[in-house]
Amino acid sequence: MLSLIGLILGVGALVASMAVVSGFEASLRSAMADVTGHVQIIKRPMLSEPWQEIESEIRKSEPTLIAAVRFLRTEAVLAHQGVVSGVMIQGVDEERAQEVLNFSSRLVVGELNLKPNGDKTPALIGKRIASRLGLKVGDLFRVVMPVPDAVDPGRFERRIVEFQVRGVLDMGKNDWNERMIITTLEAAQKLVQVGDRYSGLLLKFQDINYARTAAFHLSQSLGPGYLVYDWRDLNENLFEAVNIERVVIFMVILIIVIVAAFNVASTLFVNVVQRYADIAILKTLGLTKKSILKMFSFQGLFMGAIGVIFGSIFGLILCVLFSIIQA
Repeated sequence: MLSLIGLILGVGALVASMAVVSGFEASLRSAMADVTGHVQIIKRPMLSEPWQEIESEIRKSEPTLIAAVRFLRTEAVLAHQGVVSGVMIQGVDEERAQEVLNFSSRLVVGELNLKPNGDKTPALIGKRIASRLGLKVGDLFRVVMPVPDAVDPGRFERRIVEFQVRGVLDMGKNDWNERMIITTLEAAQKLVQVGDRYSGLLLKFQDINYARTAAFHLSQSLGPGYLVYDWRDLNENLFEAVNIERVVIFMVILIIVIVAAFNVASTLFVNVVQRYADIAILKTLGLTKKSILKMFSFQGLFMGAIGVIFGSIFGLILCVLFSIIQA
């Protein structure tokens, strides 16, 4: 019985650990798509032509495109109550943002309304920014953009834009929760002072798993003037680390299962040794050596099957418990 319990625990741990790693990868992939889209198209210098023309050209190459939204990304300094922190500003076209990005599933508190209210510029911030700086929905904070002086590059001018917190997001990635601020495209353009220009387009396709193929096709059709990244390209090192961790965890837990299997085998061996008298009686009654071998083999297979079945059930129960704890 103890050998069987050990096998059940080993199989359950293997199932739960693989589920946790796979779930982490799926959550990370979902975060990439929700915040930055399936594919990003960036051009240096910034784009000034109408985005509809670029979207039309993209649709000719990739008909599975659902929607595209303009964005502008820059870095600045957040200043609030004496605390200064470097942040990343992502301005998106608020009228089309919900067609490509999925902020609704990331909202912790507040609302997703990015429409300007008077002179107050709306912003959605990461939850780590909110907790570190004590920002709540409705609070105001300032973002400063240092700009080199046109005459003396050693001197800097300050551009200051005041934002109002409309919502706090869990962006699914600690770096984003620490640094990212989502605002309107117009507000980001005002901060950087680039007129109506923008960094590029965020794209959403029917299938997120097709994004890498679509990015490859678009990089060929749009030419070298554009930089095309899919959701995995932007975090390749992180996903590679997850794959390596999956293999390592699988091998470590598999060793536990193998040890449990050897424990079952040793228990069966002792059982055979203790039943020499019974085996002798069975042979006297006419059972062949092959029949007796089948009997003990069936016992071993039965214990193995019980261990795998109940171990898998135990692993699924652990997964459900992890989901409840995470929620």
